[in-house]
Amino acid sequence: MQMDTQVESALVLLAHGNAEQALRVLQNCLQQNPQHAGALHGMACIARAGGDNRAAVALAAKAVQLQAEPHFHITLGLALLAEGQMEAARAAIHVAVLASPRDPRAHDAMASVLEAQQRIAEAERALRTAIKLRPLEQERHLALAAFLSRHGQLEKAIEVSGKALQLDTQNLFAQNLRGMILHGAGKSAEAEPYFRAVAVELPTSAPALANHGAALFATCSYEEARDVLVKSAQLDPKAAETRSNLGLVQMALGHLQEAAKELQAACALQQNDTRLMLNYATVLADLGKRAQAEALFCKVEKQAGNSTDAARARMNRGVLYLAEGRFAEGWKLFDARQHLVAPPACAAGLPQWDGAPQEKPVLLYAEQGLGDVLQFLRYVSPAAQRVPVLLYVPQSIRSFVLQMELARLPHVTICTSQHAPKAVAACGLMSLPDVLGMEAPFAWWPDITGLQKADPGKKTVLRIGLCWAGSSTYQFDRRRSLNPQLLEPLGRLDNVEFQSLQKHTEGQQPPFPIEKLPQGDVLETARVMAGLDVVITVDTMIAHLGGLLGVPVLLLDRFGGDWRWAAGSTMTQPDGEVRSLWYPSVRVIRQPQTGEGDAPWLPCIVTVVQILQKMAEKRTDMVP
Repeated sequence: MQMDTQVESALVLLAHGNAEQALRVLQNCLQQNPQHAGALHGMACIARAGGDNRAAVALAAKAVQLQAEPHFHITLGLALLAEGQMEAARAAIHVAVLASPRDPRAHDAMASVLEAQQRIAEAERALRTAIKLRPLEQERHLALAAFLSRHGQLEKAIEVSGKALQLDTQNLFAQNLRGMILHGAGKSAEAEPYFRAVAVELPTSAPALANHGAALFATCSYEEARDVLVKSAQLDPKAAETRSNLGLVQMALGHLQEAAKELQAACALQQNDTRLMLNYATVLADLGKRAQAEALFCKVEKQAGNSTDAARARMNRGVLYLAEGRFAEGWKLFDARQHLVAPPACAAGLPQWDGAPQEKPVLLYAEQGLGDVLQFLRYVSPAAQRVPVLLYVPQSIRSFVLQMELARLPHVTICTSQHAPKAVAACGLMSLPDVLGMEAPFAWWPDITGLQKADPGKKTVLRIGLCWAGSSTYQFDRRRSLNPQLLEPLGRLDNVEFQSLQKHTEGQQPPFPIEKLPQGDVLETARVMAGLDVVITVDTMIAHLGGLLGVPVLLLDRFGGDWRWAAGSTMTQPDGEVRSLWYPSVRVIRQPQTGEGDAPWLPCIVTVVQILQKMAEKRTDMVP
């Protein structure tokens, strides 16, 4: 009896992480009685904890021969499972289930075997049986939540992890697991408080800080994310994922050189991780190091086979080529995006149109943002010369498209998804340049009815439209958008008035009077813009809309900006002006260097003020 007590104390020591002391206690027991089944089983548990599953199998098997306790069979089964002997493992654990059907540990162990055998539904039933047996034991709910998360049943996992946490709200493992599940489900804002709680309790735990930093990054809390991830990287400099996340945070903040340093380190730590290579190649491209970026993209394509990473690398290489003006190659590679984003429901199941003339209708559908739709609408008319076109665009832009001349073409129908079954093939708008064989960009000024354009000859006041921010849901919007307080010098100009072109105005406003944008869709915004003398905007749909309308646009472009404003799609005039080949009324004013915060925008604002001064002076001179 005294020896049984010593074995129990050894198992308690092992459970608390003191394997060495537990080993000494058990060795002492076996010196007294080499055939003590409990001590042999305890030694098997220590072997399993140390990763020596072969020894664990031998010790547990000997213990079972001496005394066939159900929990001995569980240990034997789990050790066999770790050794890859699944059928033998299932047989051993089945004995435990039959011998002690009300022991939840037996059902948990059986779930592990069934999961390894890809018998997922049976494994879930086994875990739920364990919960029924011990509904108040938190670890049972946690095991099921982790299982459901592993198998993509995230909503169920969220529900179960919530129940687990209710049983003990202070359990750090439960808080961390719930955070992991929420984060994996794309609910990073909900996950962040759980990761924060764990990080507060474990301030020197690199993984805890890394999880918190990743959640902060996902919720666009970049400065705090950087602080947390820097601490995590200092604690564990060899954590590739942490270094990569830190690099992405630095990239979002505009510190491209620092981002490249961290992303390069992550790649060095995990050399064949194609996802990390993609991140590093992306920042290299933004820095203008296109040859290095291209080499990395090619390497990912070669290593990743037909995976999502390969498609992303191919698409990004296409973006590189488009930025350089290598359109024929770029369009073909850019088409890899179809492997990353599903088409709308109306196009599902339709074959891809190859550009060949035919009599039956083809569905052309909008892709990505509204700016992309506006840019690529110019290819609808050439397509309609080959096939009858059913054009599907988002509701917010439909009334604007209906006012265009292309809506009145004989072979074009602006449709809703209900019309799609008439189509025999489909093509995304952004694929049209490739399938039509139209390589270079070309200017397009559509005839749009119902727009009253400004008459510069009848007024001295210069009407200026302003758009200073894009969608905050874009992960790197911080680099694209600017602080409206930076526009303050514009307010000091004479004979100017301002019109807001911001859809969402919950944030800061410019520090001078500005007329609000009326409620409405893109057509309503176009009516407002048509009456302006000049538009100043960051890289949003507003730049495309102004370009289509022929309104003078001053586009404030971030360092390492989008391909469509890069050298391949622009022309630098003798006086240094950079004009868009897509929209000749759009002048591109680029940040001269990268950096965090307001500083990179200051030279752009100086240029804008100079341009507006000249426009205002010219307007004053024109009016008697």
